[in-house]
Amino acid sequence: MKRALLTTLAMMTSSAALAGSYCELDGSEMFSCTFNGGAKAVEVCDAFWMDGDMASYGFFQTSGELEKEIIVDKASLLYNEGMGTMMSESVTFQTEDGYGYEVYWWAERGDAEVGGGLTVYQDGSEIADLSCDAGSVQQSLGEFIMMIDNAQVSP
Repeated sequence: MKRALLTTLAMMTSSAALAGSYCELDGSEMFSCTFNGGAKAVEVCDAFWMDGDMASYGFFQTSGELEKEIIVDKASLLYNEGMGTMMSESVTFQTEDGYGYEVYWWAERGDAEVGGGLTVYQDGSEIADLSCDAGSVQQSLGEFIMMIDNAQVSP
Protein backbone atom coordinates (compact mmCIF):
# COMPACT_ATOMS: atom_id res chain seq x y z
CA MET A 1 0.00 0.00 0.00
CA LYS A 2 2.75 2.41 0.99
CA ARG A 3 4.69 1.56 -2.19
CA ALA A 4 1.61 2.30 -4.33
CA LEU A 5 1.18 5.65 -2.56
CA LEU A 6 4.83 6.55 -3.16
CA THR A 7 4.54 5.57 -6.83
CA THR A 8 1.41 7.71 -7.17
CA LEU A 9 3.15 10.65 -5.50
CA ALA A 10 6.17 10.24 -7.79
CA MET A 11 3.90 10.30 -10.84
CA MET A 12 2.05 13.36 -9.52
CA THR A 13 5.37 15.13 -8.86
CA SER A 14 6.51 14.33 -12.39
CA SER A 15 3.28 15.63 -13.89
CA ALA A 16 3.53 18.77 -11.77
CA ALA A 17 7.07 19.33 -13.05
CA LEU A 18 5.87 18.70 -16.62
CA ALA A 19 3.27 21.40 -16.10
CA GLY A 20 6.12 23.68 -15.02
CA SER A 21 5.14 23.91 -11.38
CA TYR A 22 6.54 21.50 -8.78
CA CYS A 23 4.15 22.43 -5.92
CA GLU A 24 1.05 23.24 -7.96
CA LEU A 25 -0.83 20.03 -7.18
CA ASP A 26 -0.86 20.42 -3.41
CA GLY A 27 -1.12 24.22 -3.18
CA SER A 28 1.66 24.38 -0.60
CA GLU A 29 4.20 26.59 -2.38
CA MET A 30 6.38 28.55 0.07
CA PHE A 31 8.98 29.86 -2.41
CA SER A 32 9.42 29.85 -6.16
CA CYS A 33 11.32 31.64 -8.87
CA THR A 34 12.62 31.05 -12.37
CA PHE A 35 16.12 31.29 -13.87
CA ASN A 36 17.59 31.80 -17.34
CA GLY A 37 14.56 33.57 -18.78
CA GLY A 38 12.14 31.00 -17.38
CA ALA A 39 14.03 27.91 -18.62
CA LYS A 40 14.53 26.55 -15.09
CA ALA A 41 12.79 27.02 -11.76
CA VAL A 42 13.02 26.20 -8.08
CA GLU A 43 10.13 25.65 -5.69
CA VAL A 44 9.90 24.88 -1.98
CA CYS A 45 6.77 23.23 -0.60
CA ASP A 46 5.17 22.46 2.73
CA ALA A 47 4.90 18.71 2.00
CA PHE A 48 1.87 18.16 4.23
CA TRP A 49 0.80 15.15 2.13
CA MET A 50 3.68 13.07 3.58
CA ASP A 51 3.89 11.35 6.96
CA GLY A 52 5.49 13.67 9.51
CA ASP A 53 6.17 17.38 9.28
CA MET A 54 7.95 17.40 5.91
CA ALA A 55 9.18 19.93 3.35
CA SER A 56 10.26 19.46 -0.24
CA TYR A 57 12.61 21.24 -2.63
CA GLY A 58 12.42 20.88 -6.39
CA PHE A 59 14.76 22.29 -9.03
CA PHE A 60 13.51 21.62 -12.53
CA GLN A 61 13.51 22.59 -16.17
CA THR A 62 10.21 24.29 -16.89
CA SER A 63 9.93 22.00 -19.91
CA GLY A 64 9.42 19.17 -17.42
CA GLU A 65 12.65 17.49 -16.27
CA LEU A 66 13.08 17.39 -12.49
CA GLU A 67 16.82 17.88 -11.84
CA LYS A 68 16.95 17.81 -8.03
CA GLU A 69 14.43 16.86 -5.38
CA ILE A 70 14.98 16.87 -1.63
CA ILE A 71 12.34 15.82 0.89
CA VAL A 72 13.23 16.32 4.55
CA ASP A 73 11.70 16.81 7.97
CA LYS A 74 11.11 20.53 8.59
CA ALA A 75 13.01 20.28 11.88
CA SER A 76 16.23 19.64 9.90
CA LEU A 77 15.99 22.87 7.88
CA LEU A 78 18.23 25.84 8.54
CA TYR A 79 16.96 29.37 8.10
CA ASN A 80 18.09 32.96 8.38
CA GLU A 81 16.15 36.22 8.72
CA GLY A 82 17.60 39.66 8.13
CA MET A 83 15.90 42.91 9.06
CA GLY A 84 17.04 46.50 8.85
CA THR A 85 17.32 48.54 5.68
CA MET A 86 17.68 45.27 3.76
CA MET A 87 15.07 42.63 4.57
CA SER A 88 15.77 39.01 3.68
CA GLU A 89 14.89 35.43 4.54
CA SER A 90 16.47 32.16 3.50
CA VAL A 91 15.88 28.46 4.03
CA THR A 92 18.54 25.79 3.44
CA PHE A 93 17.94 22.15 2.55
CA GLN A 94 20.94 19.97 3.41
CA THR A 95 21.75 16.56 1.97
CA GLU A 96 23.60 13.67 3.57
CA ASP A 97 26.41 13.99 1.00
CA GLY A 98 27.43 17.48 2.17
CA TYR A 99 25.42 19.71 -0.17
CA GLY A 100 23.22 22.60 0.90
CA TYR A 101 20.60 24.32 -1.27
CA GLU A 102 19.65 27.75 0.06
CA VAL A 103 16.70 29.64 -1.41
CA TYR A 104 16.43 33.30 -0.47
CA TRP A 105 14.64 36.56 -1.13
CA TRP A 106 15.66 40.14 -0.33
CA ALA A 107 14.31 43.65 -0.69
CA GLU A 108 15.24 47.09 0.50
CA ARG A 109 12.81 48.34 3.14
CA GLY A 110 9.95 50.19 1.46
CA ASP A 111 10.84 48.86 -2.01
CA ALA A 112 8.18 46.81 -3.79
CA GLU A 113 10.80 45.05 -5.94
CA VAL A 114 11.89 41.70 -4.51
CA GLY A 115 15.00 39.82 -5.59
CA GLY A 116 15.99 36.29 -4.82
CA GLY A 117 18.10 33.34 -5.70
CA LEU A 118 19.53 29.94 -5.00
CA THR A 119 22.96 29.30 -3.53
CA VAL A 120 24.49 25.82 -3.59
CA TYR A 121 27.10 24.80 -1.01
CA GLN A 122 29.37 21.77 -0.89
CA ASP A 123 30.83 21.01 2.52
CA GLY A 124 30.11 24.60 3.59
CA SER A 125 31.77 26.27 0.58
CA GLU A 126 29.69 28.13 -2.01
CA ILE A 127 29.91 26.43 -5.40
CA ALA A 128 27.06 28.17 -7.27
CA ASP A 129 24.82 31.21 -6.89
CA LEU A 130 21.89 31.71 -9.25
CA SER A 131 19.86 34.92 -9.34
CA CYS A 132 16.13 34.64 -9.94
CA ASP A 133 14.69 36.20 -13.06
CA ALA A 134 13.43 39.72 -12.35
CA GLY A 135 9.84 39.69 -11.11
CA SER A 136 9.66 35.89 -10.72
CA VAL A 137 10.09 35.59 -6.94
CA GLN A 138 6.99 34.40 -5.10
CA GLN A 139 7.53 33.68 -1.43
CA SER A 140 5.98 32.98 1.94
CA LEU A 141 9.24 32.20 3.73
CA GLY A 142 8.17 34.06 6.88
CA GLU A 143 5.24 31.67 7.27
CA PHE A 144 7.47 28.73 6.37
CA ILE A 145 10.07 29.75 8.99
CA MET A 146 7.32 29.74 11.63
CA MET A 147 6.48 26.17 10.56
CA ILE A 148 10.16 25.23 10.85
CA ASP A 149 10.34 26.75 14.35
CA ASN A 150 7.24 24.80 15.39
CA ALA A 151 8.71 21.56 14.01
CA GLN A 152 11.99 22.16 15.86
CA VAL A 153 10.28 22.65 19.26
CA SER A 154 7.58 19.97 18.87
CA PRO A 155 8.44 16.40 19.91
